[in-house]
Amino acid sequence: MIQLPTQTSQSSSSTLLIRNAAILTLDDEYGFIAHGHVLVEGNVITAVSNGSAPETTSAVTIIDASGCLVVPGLINAHTHSQSATLPGFGDRLSHPAFMWLTQAHTARRTAEEIRLAVLLTAWAALGSGTTALIDHFPGQRCTGQEIEAVLSAWRETGMRATLGLRFFDAGFDDIFPAPGLIADDLRRRLEQANLLQPQPLPELRELATDAMARWHGRDGRLGVFPAPSNPDRCSDEALLLCAELAERYDSGIHTHLLETAKQAQLAQRRFGTSSLGRLHRLGVLTDRWSCAHCCWLDDGDIQLMSDAGAVAVLNPESNARLGSGIAPIPALLQAGVRLALGTDGAGANDNLSMQEAMRAAATLHRTSQSSRNSWISARQALGFATQGGGVALRQPNIGRLAPGYLADVVIYRMDSPAWIPLNDPVSQLVFAETGSNVDTVVVDGEVLLSAGRPTRFDIQGLRAEIGDMVRHLRLRNADLFAVAETIERKMP
Repeated sequence: MIQLPTQTSQSSSSTLLIRNAAILTLDDEYGFIAHGHVLVEGNVITAVSNGSAPETTSAVTIIDASGCLVVPGLINAHTHSQSATLPGFGDRLSHPAFMWLTQAHTARRTAEEIRLAVLLTAWAALGSGTTALIDHFPGQRCTGQEIEAVLSAWRETGMRATLGLRFFDAGFDDIFPAPGLIADDLRRRLEQANLLQPQPLPELRELATDAMARWHGRDGRLGVFPAPSNPDRCSDEALLLCAELAERYDSGIHTHLLETAKQAQLAQRRFGTSSLGRLHRLGVLTDRWSCAHCCWLDDGDIQLMSDAGAVAVLNPESNARLGSGIAPIPALLQAGVRLALGTDGAGANDNLSMQEAMRAAATLHRTSQSSRNSWISARQALGFATQGGGVALRQPNIGRLAPGYLADVVIYRMDSPAWIPLNDPVSQLVFAETGSNVDTVVVDGEVLLSAGRPTRFDIQGLRAEIGDMVRHLRLRNADLFAVAETIERKMP
C-alpha cells in the first residue's frame, strides 16, 4: 500500500500523503468523507479534504488507501506491558489468586525480558489500531534499572506511550489471605516469596523524580505519570507526593480504583470514607487523575469525580473476565464524568483489542436500561477510545483527524465481511471490526505498521525470544508459582 514517488523534494515540508481514502475524521460532528485525502507535514496533520490530492504535492511518502478507511488511532488508557505474555492464562480465578499467579509470571525479569514484553505489547496494540497507551508498570517493587528498561523499550517501538509508574508504600490487604485462612507454614512461605513488600517513600521519591525529569515529554511521544497501584495501597504522604510531582512536571496521575468490592469495604474500614473521599479529603483529587476500573463507586464518589474533572478509565472486558464488577457507565455519563477506555493487561483480558473494549462498553448495560436513549451509543464508545483517551493522557491534540492535530492515523482494509457493504463506519468500527483488518498505522507522522507488520522491530525473532523467556521465568520463579497455586486452592 505504501508507495514512494519517483521524485521527491527534500525542501518540502510535506512528509506523508494518504490519498484515495474514505475518512472518518471524528471531528465535532463525527464527519465522514467518502473519498478524500490526509496531508501530514512533519508530525502534524495539515489538511483533511474531499476529493483527490493536489497533483503538485511532493510528499516523501505516499499511501494509496483505495478501498480503505482512515481513522484516528485508538487510545488504550489502561494496560500492563508486564502481562503481555499472559493471554489465556487462568480461568475462573478469584481476584487474589489472579494477582498472585500474575506475580509468578511477571516478577524478577531482566532488562531484556522487560523489553521483550514491551515489544509484544506494542505488536498487539499497533496490530489492532492502537497508537497511544498508558502502561501501568511494573507489578512489583520497581528499580531504576527496570524503569530505564521499560521506557527505553517504548522509545524503541515509536509508539505514543505514557508510563504509569506503579508504586505502593503500604500493603496489598485486598489480596493477602486473612489470618486463619491458610496454615502458618504457608503464610511464612508467602511472606518469604512476597515481592509486594511496601517500598519506602524516600526511595519512591527518588525513582519517580529521576524518571520524570529524564523521560517525561521525551521525543514528544513518551510520558511518565506517578501511578499508585491503588490509593489504598499508599500512605497519605505518597498520595501527596503524586500531587507534588504531577504539578512540578505537568503530568497526570494514574491509578487502579475500586476494582473489587473488597477494596471498597477495606477503604471504608481503614479511612472512614471511600477511596475517593480520602483523595478529596487530602486535597489531591483533581483533573490530573485517570482512574482505571471504577466498578464500586457510590453516588457520592461519582459526584466527587465529576466535580474534580477526574477521568474514569473503563475496562469492561477484564472486569467481566475476572467477575470483579461493572462500572456504572450510564450514571458516570449522566453526572458528566469524563470517560476513557482500556483493555487492562493481556492476563486479565487476553488481548489488547480496543474494538472489543468499545463493543463491551456500548453493550454492557443495555439489558438493565429500560430506555434505549440511555444506552451507550457506538459514537460515544468510539469517543471514549479516542478523544477520551487523549484526555487521560493529557494530550488534547490526538484522537481526531483535523488540521493541527498530531498525525496518529490508522488505515483499515474494507475488503472483509465486517465492512461489506459500508453501512455506518462508526457502528461497523465498534461492533463489526475486531482489529484484524488494520493494514497501516502512523504515529506522530511515522509509519510504524505496514501491511500488518511492525516497521521498527522483528516479530519473527521476538516470537522465539518470548518462548525462551517464558521457560526461564518458570524455572526462576518456581517458588512463586508454588505459592500462587496454593493460594488458588485456598482462596476460592
